[in-house]
Amino acid sequence: MTNDYAVFGNAIAIPREPGDFRRGERLVVLMGGAALGLLAGLTGALALGRIGVWPIALGAPLFLFALYLSVATVRDALERRAFGCAAAASMVVASMLAWPVAALFFPMSALMFWTAPLAAMGSLTLLASCWSGAQNTVYRASGEAAIVCAAAGYLGITQIMG
Repeated sequence: MTNDYAVFGNAIAIPREPGDFRRGERLVVLMGGAALGLLAGLTGALALGRIGVWPIALGAPLFLFALYLSVATVRDALERRAFGCAAAASMVVASMLAWPVAALFFPMSALMFWTAPLAAMGSLTLLASCWSGAQNTVYRASGEAAIVCAAAGYLGITQIMG
């Protein structure tokens, strides 16, 4: 039987909405999306190997879609006046924008190249941990994590194979 009330100390009981996620549940949904994306990236890399620019041509629109989702999360947080969550969502946007820029300036430096996706996942985890607004944002963040991890998995395996 599920608990329909959130109790704070010995004070009053506050009813929970049926669709509300707890913090742990938000993190599980986020990490599930990240694991699914990583599996898709690894499978794609092992199945296709090095095939030129096709993965970049197909991955760029997905990456832009993930960027759109992160900007929509910033907008939702600002509309709710949740400035801490807006800062966490802004860090997601900044880290996602930093990845292509890092690839342009540091193409051979593995540390600089992999810092941006790790920062994106860290800021997505922070966002999922602090979010208290609309619950569809948890799924939005999970989709962002799936796209970032799919790209990271694909690029990581092709870098190892090369």
